This record gives sequence, structure tokens and C-alpha cells, in this order.
Amino acid sequence: MTITRHQLHRAVINAEKLGNNRDASTIRDMAKSLKKWGKFTPRQSEFAKVLLERNSDEKVKETDGVQDAHRLGWENSEYRDWIMFLARFFSKSQQTAYIHHIQNRRVAANFIIASNIGGSCPPWKHCERLLTSKLSARLRKIYDHPPIYTAGELVAIRASEFTHWEMQQGSHLAMGFITEIEPSPVDTVGTYNKTKGGTKTYKVMFPTGERTLRENQIKLVSRKNHNKE
Repeated sequence: MTITRHQLHRAVINAEKLGNNRDASTIRDMAKSLKKWGKFTPRQSEFAKVLLERNSDEKVKETDGVQDAHRLGWENSEYRDWIMFLARFFSKSQQTAYIHHIQNRRVAANFIIASNIGGSCPPWKHCERLLTSKLSARLRKIYDHPPIYTAGELVAIRASEFTHWEMQQGSHLAMGFITEIEPSPVDTVGTYNKTKGGTKTYKVMFPTGERTLRENQIKLVSRKNHNKE
């Protein structure tokens, strides 16, 4: 198969439509090389074929179909709310265990949030980047489970959240009342636990002041034990 400059120029247009900006830049360079030297080496030809296939007219049509389905889906609040949950997580999270993975999706997340604020449907390519994340399955479990505590309940911070020194100072004995449920977006991913819950947030008023804590950081105070004190 002889590759022409016309095919390369067409592939650049398709690559830009598909959001394959790196491919577009590479194909432009290859078009310049072809103009200068008149032909490709066998290895260059093989690489060019891969780029042409990845940025073909068929790929554009296929993506257009997915984008149309995505636009329709965006009108459904369940579909939209789940993607916005992911976008808020990737926009805000500084979780060190996955920081590079999160940062690589932050631009897409911020674009989705900005599009939603502007009242428009964000491009499928940005939403797909979040939906296909390795963290999405665990985040979905957190999203699907409702908060396990209610406003007004008496809670304490779990002992596992304190250092040995803090335990000696009696910090783990402090109790507070939940004043607000989900005051801030989820910014930490973790395995959902039926007893401890997930990482949705709560505002808790302690004698020393109000704190925002994750669901799995707090526990209900036994009324029986509280009355003893």
C-alpha cells in the first residue's frame, strides 16, 4: 500500500476530530517527511498504516455515533449525576496512592464540570476517560450506597485514626453530633465496607469545634456506653 500526502492530511483532520492530538502532530511531521524525501522507509510505512487506521473516516463515524448516544444519555439525571460524581472526585482529590492516575484525568474532569456549569453536554472523550478509570468500580460502590449515618446522631472518631500519643491524651474519647451529610464531594477512594461504609463526608460538631470527616473515619456512640459516662 502506497501512502499519499492526501491520506496523511485527511488523517490529521480525523485525528483532531477524535482528540488524538499527539497522532495529529506525528502525522503532520510524516507528511513533511514524505514531501521532502518522496517515500517512506518500510518501518515508516508500517507506522503510518497504524496511524491511518486509528484515525480513519470509519473511526470518526463510529465516534460520532457514540457522541450522539452520549448526548441523549446526558439528559438522563442518573447518567449525568454519576459522571459529575467522578468529575468532582478527579478534580479535587489529592490521594497520594493514585495521584498520577488522578492528575492525568484532572483536565478532563475540570472540562466536564465547566461544561455542566455552562449548561452544555461535555464531549464523550472526557467522560470516557473517567468512566474507564481503574478507580471507577470502587467509586461506583461508594456512589451507589446511601450515607449510613443521619443528621443528629452522636458519633466518635475511630481509634484507628489516632496516633499512639493522641490515644494517650484521650483524643479518641471525644464525641460529636452530625450536623450535615455530604457537605463536600468525595475526594478519597477506598473499598466500601458494610460496617464502616465508604468515603462520603459528614460535618461533625465536637466540643472543640466542627470537623469534616469521611464515613469510614467515624462510628456511632453506643447510647448505653454514653449514659455510663
